[in-house]
Amino acid sequence: MTTEFLPHILASTSYLSSIFVPIIGWVVPAVGIAFLFLYIESEDIA
Repeated sequence: MTTEFLPHILASTSYLSSIFVPIIGWVVPAVGIAFLFLYIESEDIA
C-alpha cells in the first residue's frame, strides 16, 4: 500500500517548483535586503 501511495504524492508535487522559484528568487532576497537595511540604519550597530 505504501508503494502505491508514494508515487502519487511525488507526482502531485510537480507544481512546487513554480511556487518555490519565485519565493527563493524574490521573497528571500527582499527579506534579506530589508533586514540588512534596518540593521545598517539602526543606531546601535556595535
